[in-house]
Amino acid sequence: MSLESGVLGYLFNLDNWAKDILVNNLNYPSVKEVNDIVYCDENPDVMKADLLWAPDNKKYKKYPVILNIHGGGWIIGDKKNSRGMCLQFADSGVFVVNMNYGMPKKANPFFDSHDPEICHSNDYLWPYPVKCAFAALQWIKDNAEKYNLDIDQVYVSGDSAGSNIAAVTQTASNNPAYAEKMGVGECPIKIAGSLLFCGFYDVDVFWGLPMNKIPVARSMMRDLFNKKDPTTEPLYKTVNPIPYFIKENGKTLIISGRFDPMTHGQSDMVEARLKEIGADVDRFIATGPLSLHDFQILSFTPGSHNAMMYVAKWLDKVLY
Repeated sequence: MSLESGVLGYLFNLDNWAKDILVNNLNYPSVKEVNDIVYCDENPDVMKADLLWAPDNKKYKKYPVILNIHGGGWIIGDKKNSRGMCLQFADSGVFVVNMNYGMPKKANPFFDSHDPEICHSNDYLWPYPVKCAFAALQWIKDNAEKYNLDIDQVYVSGDSAGSNIAAVTQTASNNPAYAEKMGVGECPIKIAGSLLFCGFYDVDVFWGLPMNKIPVARSMMRDLFNKKDPTTEPLYKTVNPIPYFIKENGKTLIISGRFDPMTHGQSDMVEARLKEIGADVDRFIATGPLSLHDFQILSFTPGSHNAMMYVAKWLDKVLY
């Protein structure tokens, strides 16, 4: 892979390190955590999740469920970086499954080839993250009785690229033709809705240009498809769920930051299309000076606090 791809990986690793420190200092004594359960035996080293719920919170007869999918440009990251959000979800009375998924292996820019034409790995290419999400949904369905889960109230959430995977999963769940086009099989659960934080969606419109034409951003797509020109891959267009939205897509809450330089205009496109087809959509836009990419993870900021308060009220409104 390219030097550019490797540098991107190191930047994401630095970002992940900082997020881990920030989110793991949160304290929610009401929430019980069970870490690293294997949600699918097909790939037990990768297909792991953390469970978070408040056993004494009896707001609902059965627990609504949120399947959370972490971000990281499709190519890096870990579920632990979303722990702060998931703690807040669980504290509000929701059962959270915070999942990891398979991501393409990346070359070391100082020791491996810099030639993007040379394949580093064909493991976990698109749409493998969606297959992982479907497997996690199957685990939720299989364990509904054990944990008193309401499989009619299963939502997906995600941040950044995780938001993309969440939106794709939601749409493929409600639009079988989309799932068939990706070759991911039938979704085991009909998704009731989604919470989409600071997401990428249309890979052909990134600051007015295709993502594969923008330095650093194009490395995400190259790694995700293991091709120098990912646009030649038949499944490339399926990364964008917007053309596959249907009115019966479920409820959607879009959360974005006014000054997010990484997902400029992306949330607007999702909102506009959902409104155009008459789907159920709501929107929260953070406006403070720290309303940058993934601002909601910075739990000590007013923007994050306001966003998560809005999320809690939205969940109260849409659940039951």
